Formats: sequence, C-alpha cells, structure tokens
Amino acid sequence: MYNSYRTAGLAVGIAVGLILVVIILRFVNRNKKVATEYDERQKQIRGEGYKIAFYAVLIYEAVMCALAPLYDILPVEPYMLHALAIFFGVIVQVCYCIWKGAYVGQNTNLPRFIVIMTIISLFNLFIAFMAWRNGYLIIDGKMQAQGVNLVCGLMFAVIGLVGLIRKLTDREEEA
Repeated sequence: MYNSYRTAGLAVGIAVGLILVVIILRFVNRNKKVATEYDERQKQIRGEGYKIAFYAVLIYEAVMCALAPLYDILPVEPYMLHALAIFFGVIVQVCYCIWKGAYVGQNTNLPRFIVIMTIISLFNLFIAFMAWRNGYLIIDGKMQAQGVNLVCGLMFAVIGLVGLIRKLTDREEEA
C-alpha cells in the first residue's frame, strides 16, 4: 500500500510542478508569455549547452553502469542515482548558458526571476530539512527519494551562485 501512495504522490507532485512552471514562466516573462524569447546568438549557445549537458549525463550514466554492482553499498537509493543524473545535466546546461550570457531571455524580468529561483531553492531545502528532521531523508545509511528536494535546492543555489559570479565578472570587465 505504501508504494501505491508513494507513486500517486509522485504523480501529483509532477503534475503540480508542471502547472507551477507554467505559472512561474508567465510571471517572470515581461510579456506574460510562457515561452522565453532568445536572440539567435543565445539560441546557438543554448544548443551548445544542451549538447554538453547531454554528454555530461551520458558520462554520468556510464559511470553509474560501472558502479551498478556496488549499488548495495552506495549511500543513496538507486532512484536517487538517476535523479542525480537529471540534476547534473541541468546544472551543466544552465551554468554553461549563464557563463556564455545565454540563460536570461530577452523578455525575462531578471529581478522577478532571481526572487522565484531563490524561493524555489529555499522551499526545497526546507522540505529536505523537514524530511531529515522526521527521519525520512536518510534511512539505514542511504539517502532516500526525499533527497531529491535537497539536491534540487542545492542545484538552484549553485545556479544562483554562478549567476552572481557572472554578474560580478561582468561589472569588473565594464569598469
């Protein structure tokens, strides 16, 4: 019974998450469109970012295949190993695009975007903290599925840090 509740909760969480993404995109884009608009240079850089992220995930999964015999002794559940691949790919793609100046679209309201990303990060870290406090984050020495929130919160924090470093670097170059 626990697995059916868990599966239903996961499905509902994904559905709610997708609805929130649409709402957030409309909020952070100045023209209230869901699609973020990029110029040709940004589109090309983003394509390169996706390609690099694809290879990063491919290498990550190849390493995980090699480590498959060790799944029993790794400190995370197999579910988390594959979720980490997704987060790894996202971090590689987004950080590449930020560094190359192709992450923020032409119609993006940057202050709103930063606030939303900070809220998402803090929310996920809070959920991870609550799971840890209630004893659900790590069971028998293995990080459980609730660790996705921890990784998601850390991912947004890393992305924010890279964005901040990029902004500071741009200011120094302008001065």
